[in-house]
Amino acid sequence: MALALCLVAPPPALAQSAPGTSQTFMVSDSVHFDRATQIIEARGNVEIFHEGQRLRADSVIYDGPADRVTVTGQILLQDMASGSITRADFAELDTSLQNFILVTVRHLMKDQLQMAAREMERRDGRYTQWRSMVASYCEVCEESQTPLWEIRARSATHDQLLQRVYFRNAQFRLAGVPVAYTPYLSIPEPGVTRATGFVRATLQTSSITGTTLRTPYFIVINDHSDLTLTPRFSIGGSQGVINTLEGRYRQSLAYGDLEINGAITRDTLTDAANRGYLFANGNFSLPSGFDLSFQLQSVSDRSYLTTYNFYNGRTTTFNGNILNFDTTTLVSNLSLNRIRPDEIIQLNATVLDTLQPPTTTTDHPSHLVLAEYARWFNIPGLPGNFVFSSVGQADYNEYGPTNARQRDIARVFTGLQWRNSQKLDHGFVLDTEAAAFSDVYRIRDDATLPPDQTTTNTLGVVTLRWPWERTTHGGLRHTIEPFVRQIAFGGDPISVPTVDGTIDNFDPNGRFDLNRFRRIDRNRDLNSTEIGFDYMTYFPNGWAAGGRVETDYLWNTAPGQYRGGTLYTARLSYRSDGLIFDASRAFNSGLFPVSDRLSLSYTRDGLSVTTSYSRIGVDPDLATSSRTNLLSLGVAWAASEAVTVRSNLTRDIEAADASFWSSGLDLVDIGDWSSTLSANYSIDDGEFDRQDFTLSRALDWGGDVNVFYRFNRKEQRSVGVAL
Repeated sequence: MALALCLVAPPPALAQSAPGTSQTFMVSDSVHFDRATQIIEARGNVEIFHEGQRLRADSVIYDGPADRVTVTGQILLQDMASGSITRADFAELDTSLQNFILVTVRHLMKDQLQMAAREMERRDGRYTQWRSMVASYCEVCEESQTPLWEIRARSATHDQLLQRVYFRNAQFRLAGVPVAYTPYLSIPEPGVTRATGFVRATLQTSSITGTTLRTPYFIVINDHSDLTLTPRFSIGGSQGVINTLEGRYRQSLAYGDLEINGAITRDTLTDAANRGYLFANGNFSLPSGFDLSFQLQSVSDRSYLTTYNFYNGRTTTFNGNILNFDTTTLVSNLSLNRIRPDEIIQLNATVLDTLQPPTTTTDHPSHLVLAEYARWFNIPGLPGNFVFSSVGQADYNEYGPTNARQRDIARVFTGLQWRNSQKLDHGFVLDTEAAAFSDVYRIRDDATLPPDQTTTNTLGVVTLRWPWERTTHGGLRHTIEPFVRQIAFGGDPISVPTVDGTIDNFDPNGRFDLNRFRRIDRNRDLNSTEIGFDYMTYFPNGWAAGGRVETDYLWNTAPGQYRGGTLYTARLSYRSDGLIFDASRAFNSGLFPVSDRLSLSYTRDGLSVTTSYSRIGVDPDLATSSRTNLLSLGVAWAASEAVTVRSNLTRDIEAADASFWSSGLDLVDIGDWSSTLSANYSIDDGEFDRQDFTLSRALDWGGDVNVFYRFNRKEQRSVGVAL
């Protein structure tokens, strides 16, 4: 043994030199060497270092001829590389600290798994064995020495190379009460992210399903795939000992990932002999820059998912992809797209399957299809830029007679647009634009509309602008832009139903930005001249004020009809740290207010406030045909790292069943307590749509207990306790 002794140098100096050598170093307050027996005895603050191993003790005896170290009293053995800590009352070791026997042991493996044993033995620097031992991941407190769960075994062996712990004659205890026995049990060592074995069990009590114990078993198939099987044990219930088996398969590929979730159940809650569900999600990156994703959902009956609550709020797959999940509607879809700076290709197909009772009126399609090809390009030798877009859409309805919308609609929209901007002398700017559009509609199962319709539309726009900007000595910045615009639009009458979505929009995906022109209507010709100017003043303190005056002349309207008017708009805004404010009011030709818009957002010191208000009347100068009166308010306050309060209000005066209030309260780690409270209240119906409450407390013996209450007006109410 190469032994370095130091009586005066401080231990940190030794600790620094030890990792870089294979020698063993010892430091202590005093050392006695017996030349006859070749025994060295060190006393007082003894520390031994060897290749990342550190031993502390009050007294150490080194037997030179046997090359053995004997330690008595309080012993602390640390593995600097793994972070494991061992305490014992007696030890026999070799000088490498890789082979030893410890007595009355308390071991903390990688700062996670706690073990206590009568004896601990390490062999060959790889295997560690405990005899008459107990193990638990739960924190053991001084007030209670019983953890929430523990494994008691006659022996356990840790294979450092395979990173597993093997138990023999193991007994599983919950809060000190034996609940299961197995002659053999294997679990991964702490820090292993993927290893075959049992995952943390959960205990749940619900007013619907009773008390159940979930014991997931994780199976590693290879480096890129795994399977988790989770039986649900019914405790004291009438559903059978094992009434549900859950499964999850995950596959990670070089070009994507796949996740499949499912379950099968036998219970007495319905007349069906077997109940179950199957969800599949995938996301793949294909050659040539295409992305493919899909989601498939199927369930045996409409109440199965709400009864067993398999996902428990989870909204993403294992790789972070969005999981669209609704307990009232199944959503299956397929998406293929490629997005480039000058090109968009997309194909989306969605199938919706309602889980509502058969008598419920459904007012949305059951099948939706959207396909688009859009391209932005230039032609050599021609000025300006071109935009081409072709969109195919279809809405099919197969919910049966209770569906409020029986019609099937398919359409193909195609458009080509050219736009150019040219700077002229004296600061003038000339903008020109030309476009042509075609639309083909096919409508079935609606006797009030023509079954087949084809339309064509043309657009021509010429705008002359004269933008000015001036900054005064006081820091005021003024911008003014007079303009004159000529618009010519060729309308083509078509009868299209108004539905939710974009299938009734003239420009379905907004590629041509036609909402810039408030008077364009696909059914009517438009020949108008607009004259006006924009003006804004920007103040150094963040305020800005100004407005817009616009007069339009409609040249192709019949005598006695509306021939145009003037729209006046006043604007006010403010920008500063954390505060954004915008307000505008529009007046018609008679200076009567016809629209108001206001938005405010404020963020500072954990407080976030967002509010908006929009009121739009029906007025020919504004070119509107329907009223809007909508108020929204959102407040979120993080009072501390432990307390968050949030509330949202939406009030729609014009639309029915569109006003609601929601709020929530999150308490995290206040003492040993955590809680979440949330609710959604329908103002129009005068009742709650949803209520959720959870209360969690960390227990003295480790783990936690959760009490929950869930209510959804369209689903079942559930109350339960989970460990």
